[in-house]
Amino acid sequence: MTNPPIHITPHHLTLTPTVNAFIRAKISALSRIAGDVLAADVVVRGTTGAAHRFSVSARLALPGQDIQGNATNADLYTAIRQLAARLARLSRKRKTRFEKTMKRPAKTRMHPAVA
Repeated sequence: MTNPPIHITPHHLTLTPTVNAFIRAKISALSRIAGDVLAADVVVRGTTGAAHRFSVSARLALPGQDIQGNATNADLYTAIRQLAARLARLSRKRKTRFEKTMKRPAKTRMHPAVA
């Protein structure tokens, strides 16, 4: 699936079309690694409090267990990049784990000793 449905929820900020397109591009690129992405939910939280940091969290709906990750940074675009990198790492880890469980060891055949 090349473009999974992506649901973006902003909290305490207005979502501009450029930020929206940037999030969609980064999440859509994850479908190259995990080709079985069913949907993605992204929550973007604006700066609140004294820290003035953006928080971005996402959940990728996959067959079996879902993958979720979050990232915080003072720059919104950097937080989105960090989130995409974290989700990519988790999906590669999931893919490797899945391939290891599906791989069966080869049967070794005992040859009788020739005397």
